[in-house]
Formats: sequence, C-alpha cells, structure tokens
Amino acid sequence: MPMSKFLSVHGAAAAVLLSALPAWAQSALPGFELEHLEMNPGRGTAVMRNGELMVPGGMSLGLVGQYQQLPLVLLNGERRLEAVRNRASSVLAGSYGVLPWLEVGAQVPVVLWQQGDDPAPLGLTPLASQGLGTPEIQARLGLLSRRDEHPVDLAMDLGVGLPIGSAAVLGRDSGIRVRALAAMGTQVAFLKPALEAGVLLRSRNPLSAPGASGQTLEVRLGAGVTTTGQGLRGELAVKAAFAADMDQPAVEVLGGGRIPLSEGLELHALAGPGLGRTPGTPIARVLLGVSFRQEPPPRMEVLPEPVPQLRLEEFRTRPEYVPDSSVEPVPTRELLPPEPAPQSSP
Repeated sequence: MPMSKFLSVHGAAAAVLLSALPAWAQSALPGFELEHLEMNPGRGTAVMRNGELMVPGGMSLGLVGQYQQLPLVLLNGERRLEAVRNRASSVLAGSYGVLPWLEVGAQVPVVLWQQGDDPAPLGLTPLASQGLGTPEIQARLGLLSRRDEHPVDLAMDLGVGLPIGSAAVLGRDSGIRVRALAAMGTQVAFLKPALEAGVLLRSRNPLSAPGASGQTLEVRLGAGVTTTGQGLRGELAVKAAFAADMDQPAVEVLGGGRIPLSEGLELHALAGPGLGRTPGTPIARVLLGVSFRQEPPPRMEVLPEPVPQLRLEEFRTRPEYVPDSSVEPVPTRELLPPEPAPQSSP
C-alpha cells in the first residue's frame, strides 16, 4: 500500500470532527486521553504482564521514553489536519510487593514534546506541546503462582486513572477511568508466553461523535512471548483494543529485546507499527527504557516437625566398638604384670 494512501486511511476515523468544525469555530479540540498503550510497572516486559508478582519486600522501578509518529490525523474529504504529527513522552512506573498475593504500583506519564499542523485555519486553537498525562495507581492480585507449584502464573490487575492530566495536551479523559485486566503466563523450554484480557471503563471519545458524553467499555487483549537466559533476551508483543466508539480495532505490534547492565539493572528497547484508524494509534512507535528490580532472597523452608534429639546425639557421639567375634576377649587381670612373690625372712 502506498504511504500516502496508508496515511489517509489512518486518519479517516476522525472525519466527523472536521465535518462539525463550523459549530466549534474558535475553540479547542475536545479533551481526551490520546494514549492507548500502558506500561507494566512490575514483572513481565515493559508493555506486557505475565501473571507474576513481586516477592514481598521486592520493588521495581522503570523509566521509559517513547516516540510516536502520527498518533492523531483528522481528515474529511480534501481537508486533512495532522493534529499530532510527532509526540515524545516518558513514563515513570514502579511497583512494590506487599504480600505473596498482593502487589501495588503506580505510573506517571508526561508528554515531553508534541507538534503538528497549525489548526488556526480550521478555527481551532493549537494543542499544548507539553503536559501531564493520566497518572494511574494499581493493585495486582495473585491467583495462581508457579512458585506454589501451579502450572501457570495468573493475576488480576485493577487500576484507576487519576483525572489530573492536561486536557490541552490530550492527556485526560472527561470522566472516570477504571481498568480490570487478567494476565497469565508460564514457561515452555526457553520461551515464556503470556496473555492479557480485560476491560477499560472510560469516557466516550468525542471525536467519534461531536458532543458525545457518557462512559464506554473498551476491551483490551494482548499476547506476547519472551526468551529466557542470562544475556540478551528477545521480546514480542501484540496489543489490541476494541470499543463501541472505534470504527475499527486499534492494534500495535512491538518487538525488541532487553539486556542486563548490572545486577538488577536492565536496558530494553521496543519498536513496531500501529494498525487501525483509531485516534491514539500511531503508524510507528519506538520505546527505550531502563528498569531496576530488587527482591529479597527466598525464605528458608521450615521443617514440618523438629528433628528428634536422639538423632542429633547419634551424630555427636562416637559409635560403640563392637568386637569381632573371632577375637577372644582377654580378662583385664591377665593383662596386669604378675605380682612379685613374697620373700621369706631369714
């Protein structure tokens, strides 16, 4: 497919907005959260969960920088507006293991720079170039764990987006944002496959129908695989989202790898295309990040019952000597020197 045709198809989903421009003259684009991809603050890859939890007392910190090309293109007939042509952002994420079945985490996204076409000829005010995205707090509940000899790792993620992002940078929904997602993973030889499935309750995208309000459910699916080992490890992930206010699914394919820098410190990089016409799906995305994970060593197993004291004494004392039956014991008196004979007096 020629690039020009691909870009036109990519931006067609926002055609309704430009058809309603006369009603929105001299106004700003309606605010909504443009970002679809979420970072993973715990175990797994940067963008995929695998059902594992941090060990109690363990912590994970990560910083990811990413670049997106054409995440928002508005198109209606001959009129085309690349509202966001280039976007650079970063995400600071972290998690902490509280209990064997509970992990808490948070992430804070920031739009560092974005630019696009000047929307003034269409009666729109320009977007801000920098601003805060939607911070999220989450809890991860462990249901199954291979540490407990289950066949797979299975966990439920519950997240709440805080409505304190910048609407001028397209970093905040107008209503509540709640996510519930299940993640499962295991290991097969040198591969670790993982699956995700869940829903996101968010505000309806105003670009799908001007003046739209209320909430909608977005279904999110993901599949990924990583390699194991001590050195360079490969990663591949496919993420998809479906919702009633989307003309077609938003799909992204990301591949790359990670390499350890020192104990607990790793560098990772991912890149890939976006497929679909949904606002927030770039035609290309590149991620580069660093993560640090520290966990306490596993506890020593406690024996089910104390070791009998007799068994310890058997090891402390030397075994008794058992004489050979072929050797005749000699009485102690026969081993003594003979007593001198008494001498008679003259």
